[in-house]
Amino acid sequence: MDKEDARFQKLEQLHERRKQVVRLHRRGVGVMSIAALTGLSYPTVRKAIDLFAVGG
Repeated sequence: MDKEDARFQKLEQLHERRKQVVRLHRRGVGVMSIAALTGLSYPTVRKAIDLFAVGG
């Protein structure tokens, strides 16, 4: 999957991608697999999961 530059996406699109990360994580999908499936970087996926864990 080609990575899309998130700097050029609308906030709504970014929010949907973050929600997708959380949904996959809650299903037990690993961080590296989520990164590959969504086209996001490892640090971005990890940050989304960590923020969700603290209620963000």
